[in-house]
Amino acid sequence: MTRWRAVVTDLDGTVVGPADLISPATLNAAAQLRHRGVPLLAATTRTRHGVLRLGAFAGHLSVAVCHGGALGWAPAEGGRTLWQRTLPAAELADLAAFVAGLPGAGLCAFGVTSWDLTPEYLALRGGPPAEPWRQVPLAAIADQPAYRVAIRHRSLDSDQLIARLTEAGFAGRATLSYSAPHLVGAGPLGVDKATGTARALEWLGVSARHAVAFGDMPDDLPLFALAGHSVAVGAAHPAVLAAATAHAPGVAGDGFARHLAELGLITP
Repeated sequence: MTRWRAVVTDLDGTVVGPADLISPATLNAAAQLRHRGVPLLAATTRTRHGVLRLGAFAGHLSVAVCHGGALGWAPAEGGRTLWQRTLPAAELADLAAFVAGLPGAGLCAFGVTSWDLTPEYLALRGGPPAEPWRQVPLAAIADQPAYRVAIRHRSLDSDQLIARLTEAGFAGRATLSYSAPHLVGAGPLGVDKATGTARALEWLGVSARHAVAFGDMPDDLPLFALAGHSVAVGAAHPAVLAAATAHAPGVAGDGFARHLAELGLITP
């Protein structure tokens, strides 16, 4: 019998391709895990709506850890919310002020009632989200509690943005991470994919040392430090490759399903 008792995975770039594409092999792997009683968790920066867009795959999740750990909910239990954390109002307002003083930057806030994007963020994103959202001026971005914010910049890369935020004192006020170029997410201090996943695993009664984690970007590093077995997928970020205990092919190569079969958790 395998020692692995749960599987947790990042979504975009790890098991989900462009346009929310999930391969038949990945969907079959998720179904097999559920049939065998092995909890499948998503650890993602996506919203609840973003997870639900994945259709049948979302239905196989025991827990969805969203917004980088700030929101946990159980799709298999009617979408019951397990926990939620939001940025303090002062941090949210000061992050908006930081963006106001950074030419070329745009801000979005993942609020508890809506996903709010400034016009600058929307332009840098290249189009609207495929889920409920509203466009708001930067001055109104902090008018509701938010799970996290994301900052995009037209030329600064993610590491440069984090350096600017750190210089401005935000490293001690929020959790800074990134999962895409020219973008940084800021969430409640001390909240990340690992803290959310640890909370979800505790709720499920599974030790983290018996969990397998899949990911590809720096915001997955805390998750890799938590899990007993970590798998860098595809052309993962160099830091993720260095931290992983194993490497699997990317989404197009069905690395998720292939590695689960190698571990004996599913049948090829």
